[in-house]
Amino acid sequence: MSIFNFRFYFFTAYCLLLTVYSYAQYPGYKSVSDATTFRKKAQEYTRKTNSLESDFKQVKHLSMLTENSVSKGKFWFKKDNLLRWEYKEPVQYLIVLNSGKAYIKDNGKVRKFDMNSNRIFRQVNELMLAAVKGDILESADYKITYFEGTDSFLAELLPLQKNMKEYVKNILIYFDKKDFSVIKFRMTELSGDYTEVEFGNKKANISLESGIFTGN
Repeated sequence: MSIFNFRFYFFTAYCLLLTVYSYAQYPGYKSVSDATTFRKKAQEYTRKTNSLESDFKQVKHLSMLTENSVSKGKFWFKKDNLLRWEYKEPVQYLIVLNSGKAYIKDNGKVRKFDMNSNRIFRQVNELMLAAVKGDILESADYKITYFEGTDSFLAELLPLQKNMKEYVKNILIYFDKKDFSVIKFRMTELSGDYTEVEFGNKKANISLESGIFTGN
């Protein structure tokens, strides 16, 4: 798996649109009437969440392929800025973000990268963490529009920075109405290809050993 593809794996907005347009854009969703209250609720969940463990399902859509690529695994997050993505199906693959470093384990080999030495890596790192934590809603790097459905809220993010706009069309983040946690996000490339990650069996504020966030 190349580093180029890694950029899109975890990915793990906007002016207010007319209601008619929002329904056409995202069926089942309408524009949020009170975006300020929604953001406060999402921030409140972020502040009180110190750790998170979850299963995930990732769908990668490539226009050149007839079928989507589906992967499954487990995810861990711990404040501050510790992240572990462990792919278990159909292949084993590991990505760990820890203190500005990225550890990638593939075919038993671990590679280490300095996220801060590369602007794209740094932005992807920040995007992944912000999307998972939900505080991406405060980022000035995106134009954000909010929508509301029956069971979830939807934030659509349009990148404003040139280097992100060169390969990202938009990012969609879905929040559970029950607790305002992130339940799914999708990043769509300019080509129309996308990566979607859905979380399940979430456990918040559980004890996590520091050894989880190594490249082992």
